Amino acid sequence: MHDLVIRNARIADGLGNPLSEGDLAVAKGRVAEIGRVSGAARETVDAGGMVLAPGVIDVHTHYDAQLTWDPTCSPSPALGVTTVVIGNCGFGIAPATPETRDQILANLSVVEAMSLDSLKAGVRWGFESFGEYLALLRRQGAYPNVAAYASHSTIRTVVMGAEASKRAATPAEIARMAAILRDAMKAGAMGLGSSTFENHNGAGGVPVPSRLAEDGEFKALAAVIGEFGVGSMMATCGERTTIPFFEELAMISGRPTVFAALLYNSAQPQRAPGISAAAAAARARGTPVYTQASCQPLSMDFTLLGAYPMLMLEGWPQTNDPAALARTYADPAFRRTARDDLARPRATRLFNGHWDRVEVTIAAKPANRALEGRTIAEIAAARGADPFDAFLDIGLADALETTFTAKLLNAEEDKVEEILAVDGNLVSLSDAGAHHTFFCDAGFGMYFLGHWVREKKRFTLPRAIKKLSSDLADIYGLPDRGRLAPGAWADMILFDPDEIRVGKTERVADLPAGGARLVRRAPGLLGTWVNGVRVFDGADYARVAPPGAIITEFSRARPTVGMPRAR
Repeated sequence: MHDLVIRNARIADGLGNPLSEGDLAVAKGRVAEIGRVSGAARETVDAGGMVLAPGVIDVHTHYDAQLTWDPTCSPSPALGVTTVVIGNCGFGIAPATPETRDQILANLSVVEAMSLDSLKAGVRWGFESFGEYLALLRRQGAYPNVAAYASHSTIRTVVMGAEASKRAATPAEIARMAAILRDAMKAGAMGLGSSTFENHNGAGGVPVPSRLAEDGEFKALAAVIGEFGVGSMMATCGERTTIPFFEELAMISGRPTVFAALLYNSAQPQRAPGISAAAAAARARGTPVYTQASCQPLSMDFTLLGAYPMLMLEGWPQTNDPAALARTYADPAFRRTARDDLARPRATRLFNGHWDRVEVTIAAKPANRALEGRTIAEIAAARGADPFDAFLDIGLADALETTFTAKLLNAEEDKVEEILAVDGNLVSLSDAGAHHTFFCDAGFGMYFLGHWVREKKRFTLPRAIKKLSSDLADIYGLPDRGRLAPGAWADMILFDPDEIRVGKTERVADLPAGGARLVRRAPGLLGTWVNGVRVFDGADYARVAPPGAIITEFSRARPTVGMPRAR
């Protein structure tokens, strides 16, 4: 007897083949049969002609902390995600010795815009080593499957303490880092996550530790990955890091390297296409270098009490004190310095002065409500003022509590489409689990199916599903996932292709210590199954024993059709 049969579905196999009509049976967490299933089942679902597809694989999340208190990994399963990869950018919470925990959480709270109070109240410290962290996740369980990168910045912090954000490592320190990574790989890490991105700063405005790593340190860690013949290496990269260097790291490890982030920035319009072309050239030479790309415009909601998009501007204050912030924002010297810096656009900076893309969303005081829905460019023109001055003056008049919405990157859809069309550019970059009060992009898969497939008709449904599932599973070496075929794990979503989309942002206060976050829903998503267990029913999470696997064994990457294999 089958555990589950879903009948009358239009089945997408996740491999790019045309959809087929029929039934799908599940036994012991895996797909048992596809076609016309006649056997009995403990549970039967009538799909009613809706699309049954592999679940979305989200390879860029930051659920490392949240998983210790929230097994649902909300909101991802409610947005069609069945597997999450954590440890991205090197911002994990393991390894963590008792004396480094506060530093790790303080850095994480700033660089990924998480409430420090929520982190301190929520994280369950039942571990020190990376292996102990994975063991804790196995004991607690999770709704989605979880694969974890070892985290470069936490490894550096454990080895170097506060010096990790100040200097290069010595040969002895690099050897200790390599030993910790080796232990993590033995325990089941899927490789290393890191960052060299200039916008990645920790507590007090200091660089995150991995930004101080020299090339030799990266090469030594790549060599450790090469000892195992599995896994990969990813980094969110700034101006110093190039695709040729990633190609070198891939040759050292013999494993894929993944470059993030591929976002179109009109400040440097050739950067993203150039990176895409360079990575494609590396793959053509047989070196598995991939890039993570976003299918959505990157927008952020923020106030001047925590203006994350502006942090890279020269002289921007690194404090949370409202009085100190107000004094700085009113200072003509500060304004001149920041305005001059805005006049020098940089591709690695989130905001480069596009005031026509910054809108007043919510005014805190009734007297300022007339500004809602207007851009800073419009307001400045009406006032005959400089846009930067108008921006700061609006916030100051509202006790710094005005909510602004900035459309930062990926605003030019034709350029984004060119990037997404390249198979080696992975549909990704949700940052799910982070930036709680600025945005929620965890529903990128639903956006891709609704916007790019149905509305824009730029991708066929089979190809889009493939890009969200098997392409990612194969490159990241997640065996038997990302496809609906006999023997594969039954990670599935059921959705209405005429309705599927990502909904509007909603604010909820459900984090530990009463912390707030932004979430979204997915109208048209009818169900999410992980390893054959329904975890989301289209309206709410199911009350089940967490069915997700903590994935600790990785196959050699099986690249998608047309991709070169790893050396």
